Amino acid sequence: MAMTAVQKRYFTIDKNTSKLVFTGKIRDSLHDTVPFTEAEKTIINTKEFQRLRRITQTAFTYYAFPGATHTRFEHSLGVMHVATLMLHTIMTNQRRLLESLDFAKESTPDHIFQNMLENEKSYGSLTLTENVLHFLETSPYLFQCLRFAALLHDVGHAPFSHSGEKFMISWESFSEKIDELECPLWLKLAFKLKISKLKENFQNLTEIKIRHEVYTLLIVSKIFKYDDEYLSEKMAQDICAILDLSVKPYSGNDLEKSGLQNLLHEIVSGEIDADRMDYLLRDSRECGIVYGYFDLGRILDSLGFYYDYKKNKFHLALRRSGLSAFEDFLRARWSMYQQVYFHKTVTACEAMLQNINKQLPHFNLPLDLNEYLLLDDNSFYRYIETKYLNDSNSYTKELLNDLIYNRKLWKRVYEECIPKNAIRLIPSLCPAILNFVQSSDFPSELIENSTNLTNFSPKGKETSSKNNLKIIIKDVHSLKYLEPVEQHSSLINKSDEEIIIRRIYVSRYKLNHEEINSKEIQKKISEKIINPDQSLNQFDNN
Repeated sequence: MAMTAVQKRYFTIDKNTSKLVFTGKIRDSLHDTVPFTEAEKTIINTKEFQRLRRITQTAFTYYAFPGATHTRFEHSLGVMHVATLMLHTIMTNQRRLLESLDFAKESTPDHIFQNMLENEKSYGSLTLTENVLHFLETSPYLFQCLRFAALLHDVGHAPFSHSGEKFMISWESFSEKIDELECPLWLKLAFKLKISKLKENFQNLTEIKIRHEVYTLLIVSKIFKYDDEYLSEKMAQDICAILDLSVKPYSGNDLEKSGLQNLLHEIVSGEIDADRMDYLLRDSRECGIVYGYFDLGRILDSLGFYYDYKKNKFHLALRRSGLSAFEDFLRARWSMYQQVYFHKTVTACEAMLQNINKQLPHFNLPLDLNEYLLLDDNSFYRYIETKYLNDSNSYTKELLNDLIYNRKLWKRVYEECIPKNAIRLIPSLCPAILNFVQSSDFPSELIENSTNLTNFSPKGKETSSKNNLKIIIKDVHSLKYLEPVEQHSSLINKSDEEIIIRRIYVSRYKLNHEEINSKEIQKKISEKIINPDQSLNQFDNN
């Protein structure tokens, strides 16, 4: 096989396995070489995808880490590459695993092998993956579909990435406009299904805003319009089906016939996915830090998949030998959120955007794709200034200038970090502090974030595991069994790792442009709210 190792144990794509014809390649600072097909070149060259060059990957993180000026463009190429590596190694590992099971069966007593098959009904089946594995090995369409889904998973991002989502419309407003959208019927039905699920979960549609994924689906349905099999509307539907499980695969295509929609979705967006594995390594590299590094090669070597009898779906699995590398991946993600994504300078920018959103209650990012696609990090300010700002918005205009051009950021005057399992035991001082600063006419915002190692359910919390990721273990007969991940990972069973972080930021000036001294505010907060008894004692002693 034509596999050559490059730095950090990353590998180029095995062209013999993927069955795709690669016609070019891109040099990447993280993955060395990223090959592409002619169909992918067509999509990469569209204005919709090229727009990602003008949207930074980590929004305002470069205010704290100057090297973090990389964009969604190179990240998207990287995710396509890692997703392909994942699918290739899953196929290779699964074929080797099935061959090993066949060999072990010959020397294993029949009753023991039957016990293994009974165990599969409870925890999932490895033996029933043979047919879909053959599908993967013979279908270049599935490979191309996955690569497109990974390539385009972020194509709908707003200016300043996730930060810009504050300006999106609510699901309630979106639901009223679905029938007016210029998109295929299958996508409108998927949107209506998502809204129904939100209502079933008693979500308030007026308070929840749509996210970039909605625009991503709309853009994918827009740019796939050619006669070529890989650039057709059928491909668009299957790409969207991988990105969002509310979308049904195109009837009769390989994605529907194979039943692999869920597995390919998990490769792009799951607990252990190409998206996270690329951005952790890439963001760490560009920020000049080591928090996000982990052994990608070891994880890839350990991947497999299984069939879930109860849900009639295929899910990712991990060999027991790769568990330590996976736990390092979880720690890396946790550390990056603590040290980078929730950095006090970054959340100061979030506070300013949140206040701008309040100052401009009628401003929302346009739902019209032609207008939306004109917006990026460079054009955001001009768009707001032209359409929503006037002489009465001088405070907001100055705030935008301070945020986007001048780096004159709001100041943090209070912060508290509380373990989630102690949230009811430790009273928050934020309501009292917010009341104090706002009663003094100081523009302020509360930013709350939470960080946890994983979203897996801890061992023993449920009578049956709710976690789809399973661990592959081998017994003395070399038979393979599946067990829930929480039975093997101590990290998943920790209940004190999720931290609630609350920060209060105050503006540099009042609405009338009078300057605000943040240090004086901090002093008053300490005297009046945090340590009131001490200040009284000092007063008595004097």
